[in-house]
Amino acid sequence: MKKRILSILLAVVMLCLTVTGCSGSKSGSGENTAGGDSSNADTAGGDTTGKDAADGEKILRISQSSGGEIDPGVITDFTSCMAVVNLYDSLVYPDMDNNAAASAAKEWSVSDNGLEWTFVLNEGIKFHDGSELQASDVVFSADRLMTIGEGFAYLFKDYLEKAEAVDTYTVKFTLKQSFAPFLSILPRLYILNEDVVMENLADGSYGDFGDYGKAYLAENDAGSGAYALKEMKVQDRIVMEKFDDYFAEWEENAPETVEIIMNTEAATIRTMMENGELEISDQWQTDEAYSALDQIEGIDLGNFSNGQVFYLMLNTKKAPTDDIHIRRALAYLIDYAQVCDTLFPGYIKAGSVVPAGVVGYTDTYNEYDFNLDKAKEELSQSAYADSLDSVTLDLAWIADVPDEEKLALLIQATAQQIGLNVNVVKVPWATHVDNVAQIDSTPNAVTCFVSSDYSEAGAMLYQRFHSDTAGTWQQTEWLQDTALDTKIKQSLTTTDENERIALYGELQKEALENCWGIAVAEQAEKHAYYDYVEFPAMERAAEGKSVSTAMGYNFLFRTFKINK
Repeated sequence: MKKRILSILLAVVMLCLTVTGCSGSKSGSGENTAGGDSSNADTAGGDTTGKDAADGEKILRISQSSGGEIDPGVITDFTSCMAVVNLYDSLVYPDMDNNAAASAAKEWSVSDNGLEWTFVLNEGIKFHDGSELQASDVVFSADRLMTIGEGFAYLFKDYLEKAEAVDTYTVKFTLKQSFAPFLSILPRLYILNEDVVMENLADGSYGDFGDYGKAYLAENDAGSGAYALKEMKVQDRIVMEKFDDYFAEWEENAPETVEIIMNTEAATIRTMMENGELEISDQWQTDEAYSALDQIEGIDLGNFSNGQVFYLMLNTKKAPTDDIHIRRALAYLIDYAQVCDTLFPGYIKAGSVVPAGVVGYTDTYNEYDFNLDKAKEELSQSAYADSLDSVTLDLAWIADVPDEEKLALLIQATAQQIGLNVNVVKVPWATHVDNVAQIDSTPNAVTCFVSSDYSEAGAMLYQRFHSDTAGTWQQTEWLQDTALDTKIKQSLTTTDENERIALYGELQKEALENCWGIAVAEQAEKHAYYDYVEFPAMERAAEGKSVSTAMGYNFLFRTFKINK
């Protein structure tokens, strides 16, 4: 309440200054939407849906796959991360070199035993409603994430004991046990405005906190990010506007309005780009579609290695992929060279089950290559060797990403050569997410892209193989192995970096030997975009520099430029 009273007094003072002719607004930007409420959408920039951007208008429209939840306590998908990293701040964020850079926190320290992390906040950071971000908001956000237990809560739940406000601008985290990558996971703790959330509670299962603001935050923002929410249409679009009072630096020609359009249909994307209704395409277009986009005047194509791995996930609890030899046979019958050279030009054969470039990566243990003789040998050792005629393996590919069908059909055709029946199924993303919640409805195999949540091998090992993620889109293997869980946790709690890297290597070896899932290739994230857009990740890739491997953080739109 003290923070709210101060905010009201500040607003009165600012109103008086405005009346006397003293305006604090920056040139070239519109009035902000308080709290991101979409009911107040008639702010500067207007409704850009389906319209050409006027000459000189700083608007950026990008297509993406469906999804796009904006509650920081429940998100994990690509589209949602792209939106939330712009709507909300975290204490630190991963820069393009994958180092933790200061954000809401200006400095921090850790105790000798690694159990206490103390962060000092920048003073004067404003939420979108004009109130100040304080340590109490960080504590509220941490408590909310841990209580709800969804989204990125799994990164914290076994390690975070408590968060407490030491004073107005200092927050301390106490861990249950040491966790070496703690600083690396903090970008996933997005800071919410406690007052706004508490003023918008609905009935729910969290006691005095009702629904903890989940209904409100599904369509509104309570953040302090560089952009404030203007419009939210689930499974359709997210529109954000520049927040004038943002505390950090902007590029001079950064977009004033950003629109994330949830549509990857090739003909629609081409039409929109031809009509100047889309500045950047999604990364899920087919190679043929990109070639067509490249013919449009003013369109450039570019790609960068983003640490995202193209997986064939395998259900280890369902016949016939419950058999290690069936899984290994699949690994040997994939023509990796064809995948990377023909089906997905620019992709690189995966060297391990984690992306190259993260701390602890090793390609020492990956023996799989295209070898039909070895595939047949593995098949002959399986429990299903004498009944292959009656065995069918269901392979699903995600309808939202048409290129995935190419890998599915390639596997189907090659499997036929060794007598393995593969049934290819097209599944919409939303349906897939529902299907994998149960073992029986999870397909034997599914194509899926997975990005590391932070830049250590332990992140992907946890996401892909720990019991906490079984039954989510990140792990359809259903391993549920308590001994493996212990090994993963041991690696993550080992503070000596050399020892931790050695443990990561052992886990990668075990994953490859058991073929829990097949890491096919590392994605070359490709986009078509207008040449007047400066796209930081593309610029760095062209110079041979690294880009962020944390999902969403290559799209901090305040760092983009619209040069027209």
